[in-house]
Amino acid sequence: MFTLRRLGPADLGLLLDLQERIRSSLPDPDVFQTSTPEFISYCLADGGRCYGVSHESAAVAYRMVYFPRDRDFNLAKDTALPPSEYALVAHWDTIAVLPEWRGHGLARLLNSRALSDVASLDVRHLYATSSPKNPHGIGSLMRAGFRPVRLVRKFGGKLRLLFYRPTPAPWTSGRSGEPERSVPLSAINELEEVLRDGWIGIRLTDDDRLGPCLSLRRHSLPFVDRQS
Repeated sequence: MFTLRRLGPADLGLLLDLQERIRSSLPDPDVFQTSTPEFISYCLADGGRCYGVSHESAAVAYRMVYFPRDRDFNLAKDTALPPSEYALVAHWDTIAVLPEWRGHGLARLLNSRALSDVASLDVRHLYATSSPKNPHGIGSLMRAGFRPVRLVRKFGGKLRLLFYRPTPAPWTSGRSGEPERSVPLSAINELEEVLRDGWIGIRLTDDDRLGPCLSLRRHSLPFVDRQS
């Protein structure tokens, strides 16, 4: 029913068309960060990995992975990762599915393929962002092994949760018995404070009164553990 393939430079027009169709379908386009043709071209060539899912030859979803290398745009700079490891970073940049095809596990399919491919590369640190107003995107990233570690402003001042995932090994489970706390995604000031104070998101829940909430636990970043 669905076909997944790795995309190449000839697919630039396909991705530009698909991202615009997805952006225009959203009630709040601010939660979706579009990419320039130059950035997409870089990722389609040797600057990343891009994947597309088609249904009966029509493109319905895509995933972009970006390798910052020595470029200025590197989300690792918002964490304590040593600059000597910036070359080992990849961004889980954009994933998007047309609204009428959500619920078919396409994000999971794309993430699984991309994680498998990246595991064979010289990449050890994965970063991603998502709007706090996008619980669907947050949940998709957390199911792929990412955890929110900071609240930052990116892309012209837009508020974004910053996610991290080690690779190929996943996060360690941490010490049992550690206290947890829950913060609504809408409580931006509290969320920013607890993440800055060393709490890391471990679970997304839905509260009948408060809406989507992030469960957090104190946990240092894996590369910080290695440095100490």
